[in-house]
Amino acid sequence: MKKVIVLIIALVSVNATAAFSAEYFVATNGSDSASGTKSSPWKTISNANKTVKAGDVVNVFPGVYDEQVTVTVSGEKDKLITFQSAESRKAKMQGFDLKGDYIRVKGFEITYGKTNETDIGVFAGIAHRQKTAKKGCEILDNYIHDIEDYGIVAGTDAKVRDNKLQRVRAGIYVNSFSLVENNEIDTLIYTGRAGDKIKGKYTFFVGENITFRGNYFHGSAMETMASQGVCFFGTWDQSEGPSSNILIENNRCFNSTHASEPEGSRQKSHHITYRNNLFVNTVYVGLLPKDWTDVTIVNNTFINCGAYPIWFQTARACENAVVKNNLISYYKHKPIGKNPPAESGIAVWLDKTGNKIPEISNNLMWNCKNRNYNPTDITAEPIFVDPDNNDFHLKAGSPGIDNGADLKDLVPIDIEGNKRPQGKGYDIGAFEYTIPR
Repeated sequence: MKKVIVLIIALVSVNATAAFSAEYFVATNGSDSASGTKSSPWKTISNANKTVKAGDVVNVFPGVYDEQVTVTVSGEKDKLITFQSAESRKAKMQGFDLKGDYIRVKGFEITYGKTNETDIGVFAGIAHRQKTAKKGCEILDNYIHDIEDYGIVAGTDAKVRDNKLQRVRAGIYVNSFSLVENNEIDTLIYTGRAGDKIKGKYTFFVGENITFRGNYFHGSAMETMASQGVCFFGTWDQSEGPSSNILIENNRCFNSTHASEPEGSRQKSHHITYRNNLFVNTVYVGLLPKDWTDVTIVNNTFINCGAYPIWFQTARACENAVVKNNLISYYKHKPIGKNPPAESGIAVWLDKTGNKIPEISNNLMWNCKNRNYNPTDITAEPIFVDPDNNDFHLKAGSPGIDNGADLKDLVPIDIEGNKRPQGKGYDIGAFEYTIPR
């Protein structure tokens, strides 16, 4: 009998908790004195602050909302407060300033936000420098455009997924324990502000356990990249704090100053992995991990990536480094600037005896230097399917097919999710060759 009573109490408790979750509505023809129901919606999104609790959902009907919303309430880890456009990207507004934890922002069109006296689309705080980071926010499926600062600053433990950012000064800033997945960033803009030290970037990260996966970056004019110092993936630990356990995989990235130049001058940053990425058109360098340790660079494709597609400048950067199965090629290369860069393939720091420190093997290089770090490195034309139209899949007969090192524990799939290997051995580069059907 006691067990039955306990069960009944538990069920009542669960149902009582569930009853607190509610659904509210906002429409341009509503009223903030209304009840917020579907038939009696509020007029402003901001009005939800007065009412919503953990687990509640605020649906915003299509229309233009002339407001930048500051959210001061918090959800819970398993009961986020959700603000969402009732129809994807049909509710247009001026941005969100998230001052609470566990908030979800989904499906809005956002432009000209005024967050913390800067123009940011969705702001959930910065962990290290400002100590403002909120926890567990999700920013999903938004169209954020024409913003003169970051499109998204995501806080910690964040999910940033399926957003499109267009004509923003900088793309996405994330802190520890965050996932940035399947976003598109199209065209960075330069404001030319006086004293503007951060001229632009696609993404910026600070902290530990951060993943960038399946993103698509493109659209910026190469002529402007020469003077801006833009990275697809960047960090500065001297001013922001050290980072560790960073995974960058399956991204397609076009047009930047550098592919990734994570600065680690404090010599505390460690463990960063680049795998299955396509990097196309960078002005000066590709991957330049400055004073990080435990750098892994495997199965990436580099096309026209400046002077040094892969460059280890210091002994520390070479500690426990792995460079395997990368495809480096220059194709109809048009260097930017007065001094065209040398096309230098892979370059590493050498110790006093001339011995290389990184573990390097099975890389394919074309129209650039092969420094013969390993006899398994290949100099040969890659033979792409259609490089004029940015199709860098390997074509039948490519020397990149079946000539990679076996990395099954490290790279089980390719950039498109195809299982590796498909043939007798691993392929080189981001794309595993599959037999045409």
